[in-house]
Amino acid sequence: MINEFLSKSLQLGTYDLSIQEVLEVILAIIAGKLLIYLTKKALNKISKNRRIDVGRRFLIFRLARTIIYVFTIFLVTDIFGFNLTVIWAGSAALLVGVGIGLQGFFNDVISGFVLLFEGGVRVGDELEVGGDLVKVKNIALRATSVETVSGDLVVMPNSKIAGDSVRNLTQGQSTTRISVEVGVAYGSDVKIVSDILFYSMQVQTQVVQTPKPQVIFKSFGDSSLVFEIRGWVKSPWDRQLIESDVRFKIDAAFRENNIKIPFPQRDVHVHTNL
Repeated sequence: MINEFLSKSLQLGTYDLSIQEVLEVILAIIAGKLLIYLTKKALNKISKNRRIDVGRRFLIFRLARTIIYVFTIFLVTDIFGFNLTVIWAGSAALLVGVGIGLQGFFNDVISGFVLLFEGGVRVGDELEVGGDLVKVKNIALRATSVETVSGDLVVMPNSKIAGDSVRNLTQGQSTTRISVEVGVAYGSDVKIVSDILFYSMQVQTQVVQTPKPQVIFKSFGDSSLVFEIRGWVKSPWDRQLIESDVRFKIDAAFRENNIKIPFPQRDVHVHTNL
């Protein structure tokens, strides 16, 4: 009796589907959904024990979900009785054309895999991309969302980060070097200048004491003696504010010690024909 019920067919347009086939399709979809749920739950549990970062956990789940979806679609298609070989052969030319048109898209997706699996860039890292300081907020398959110092949210293609030279200020050393360059007038006491620069960097509260600041006598410029003071900070995100504060301190100390910061001077000669 049950076999007779399952063998009954349902008319869907030009297709005849048995109740058994409909139930198999429903069970396949439910099994796929359940498998995705269990995969996500297991991945969250594993990530807590092994401390997998958010970006990698997202990518692994996205890959697992995609595989489950594809397998479920193939299973449902097989239940319906479609010949996948004929379908793929008929759409081969279309797929080639779409692939050529989406080269940039696939390049970004592959770059996303590289970023998340390689671990060179992680969520929360502070990067210097094209001279701009940004903080990584999210890494997806196609693009990476970053926050600028001014608070703007920018979406960058993954290929830009994976393919270009990017400076990661979070990974590697625990401190990041900052520097301030200044020129003083010829004839200034270079020992006093050096002491002022060292003191101005050292007393900045966000500059670490080890390693100590370094004063570099860079060059004899056209109209000034060029110095550079270097220091190390733990928060590169505030680098511009720290460098600005050091400049304020240098300017105040130069005024107290009557040290001049020259400006370029040019002699203009006017020739007149009498």
